[in-house]
Amino acid sequence: MQRFWKYIFPAIYALLIYLTIRVINDTFDRNWYFFDRPFWLNSLEIVGSAFFGYFLAAILARMENVYFNRLGGEVTVSRIAKELFSVLGLTVASVHVTFIPLAAFTDDGLSWADYAQINIIPSLYALLFYGVRRSNFYIQQYVASKRRLDQLEKDKLQNELDFLKAQFSPHFLFNSLNNIYFQMNTDVPAAQASVQKLSELLRYQLYQDQQQTVPLRKESDFIRLYAQVHKQRRAEGLSLSLKLAESDTLIYPHLFLPLVENAFKYVEGATPFLEMTLTETDGSVDFCIRNSCRAGQMPRAEGIGLKNLKRRLDLLYPENHRLTAEEVEGVFTARLTVQVA
Repeated sequence: MQRFWKYIFPAIYALLIYLTIRVINDTFDRNWYFFDRPFWLNSLEIVGSAFFGYFLAAILARMENVYFNRLGGEVTVSRIAKELFSVLGLTVASVHVTFIPLAAFTDDGLSWADYAQINIIPSLYALLFYGVRRSNFYIQQYVASKRRLDQLEKDKLQNELDFLKAQFSPHFLFNSLNNIYFQMNTDVPAAQASVQKLSELLRYQLYQDQQQTVPLRKESDFIRLYAQVHKQRRAEGLSLSLKLAESDTLIYPHLFLPLVENAFKYVEGATPFLEMTLTETDGSVDFCIRNSCRAGQMPRAEGIGLKNLKRRLDLLYPENHRLTAEEVEGVFTARLTVQVA
């Protein structure tokens, strides 16, 4: 496109001006048509017009470099007026060193009508050309600015996600170590097994930190292992039921873990139980977790885990998720549905 504007357009622009002037002259004088004139005379005028086109294009290019690139800044009425008067002045000056001498020394000389036409027509075309170029420049600037803003917003969201992930790791580790601490007082072999499982959990976390998304089955494995670690603390007193999908559907990692953590934290009752179901149907992932709890008890909404979860869902799946929680007669139910495709 740069080659076109630099090498081809000036010739087309000049030829258009020349033909317009000739058509107007031939329209007013029915007895004289430019194709009846000598070939050498038409050729001379066409070459002179081409020289005008390239000469004016070079001058306008230097002016564009000043107004478009160097000055930049805010667009004001005074600035636009200054640019337009500059275009008119440069065009008229170019006309006086190209078209005017040609008209003066050809045919019957230069009349006042010729002088007016030769100045007005190129000036109108120059203003039209400059207006198109200026509008194109503003559009490109707007698009570039929009892209920069979009990139800044994307970087901001990514930084926030990284911060949330950084908060998640200590929170998860704190809960796991706290669980192992209680096991050390009652069952050392079980605590050792929990340490082994914790190392596997951390290994998976290191793996997923390098991935944007992970298969759903990987999340199922992680939840299953996490549940085993925490169930050991409750020994045989907790009834645990897991029905987790083994799908390869991709999802952002650790979205379900805060709900699992809360379930283990608040599960209690004469016959405590905890049920987890993870399914995937037509691009919709549904995670439901139920646990026995004290009647009227609800997890604190201001907890770090749940706050981070809600914010991550807003960032990763805006308008494509639904999170609900309710307690009915000593049974707490949380459900997270995410549309991933």
